Amino acid sequence: MAVCKKGKRKIICNSKQYFWYVAKDKEFGELFMLLRIYSEDKKFNLIYPVGANYVICEGRIFQGSENHCSGRYFLPCDMTECITPKFVSDIVHWANGESKAVRLTDRKQTEFLNPNHIIHYFY
Repeated sequence: MAVCKKGKRKIICNSKQYFWYVAKDKEFGELFMLLRIYSEDKKFNLIYPVGANYVICEGRIFQGSENHCSGRYFLPCDMTECITPKFVSDIVHWANGESKAVRLTDRKQTEFLNPNHIIHYFY
């Protein structure tokens, strides 16, 4: 399946190309900004609600496993409201690493988000 590249930023990590962008979350009434990162084949697909302490994995590849279940995982690096290519690179390296991620269970997404955050992102 082809991916839409228009309006997306490209980043190369470990010799693989990824696309990323920041957009308003339509599911929650556009209250929150989401960072979306995905590979060209969409096997790697992460969502970071800006300012939250977790990421959402929607792809098949996560932390060295190709059969990984989708879900929410604590983000081990510092949370930020300033999205930079360095931050995106850090998330990609962590998500492709061999370390064990802590999975979140039985929580609603809105419990981790703070709508009072002022969102900044840089291209």
